[in-house]
Amino acid sequence: MEEEMNKINSDKGLEDKNIEEEKIEGEDLPKEEPKLSNEEVIEKLKVDIEDLKDQRLRSAAELENYRKRSEKDQSDALKYGITNFAKEVISIRDNIERANASILDEIKSDEKIKPVIEGLELIHQSIISVLDRFEIKKIESIDQKFDHNFHQAMVEIERDDCEPGTVVQELIPGYMLHDRLLRPAMVGVSKKKIEKNEETDENQS
Repeated sequence: MEEEMNKINSDKGLEDKNIEEEKIEGEDLPKEEPKLSNEEVIEKLKVDIEDLKDQRLRSAAELENYRKRSEKDQSDALKYGITNFAKEVISIRDNIERANASILDEIKSDEKIKPVIEGLELIHQSIISVLDRFEIKKIESIDQKFDHNFHQAMVEIERDDCEPGTVVQELIPGYMLHDRLLRPAMVGVSKKKIEKNEETDENQS
């Protein structure tokens, strides 16, 4: 009797286990998606097509921007890659011009000195030719309105024959490399001349 009861309980447990497994397997089965009508399928495809078109246009725009940036970087490298070289060359030109300016006129007429002066002049002209070839241009400063983009004011000079803020002295010339500032010109800028009575009033105050 006891053996029969154990067998019944065992069969019942096995049956419950099978039911539970079937239940779990049934839960794991993917739910069927609702079927779309033809019109809904067409609308979905239209949306997908528009998304793809948008992605293609964005990709094409990014590629074009990258191409333009690359071309500009290459162009800038060719135009401005000689910046350090150009600064060295204009420094040499400064030294030669200072050397020429320091030679007195009476010495220049000396036959012994003439070959040296001519040699300096040849070097000077060669450097100017090199600068021109690479589009390194001297900034014209004298009698120009002071512009902080091209000039650096080193001193103010009282003048009554020109407008205040006019460049009236060039201490060191400035240079441009193509359209980019290579070195600002060090200049003296005019200011309004102070009359003696104005100075007296200022001192009294």
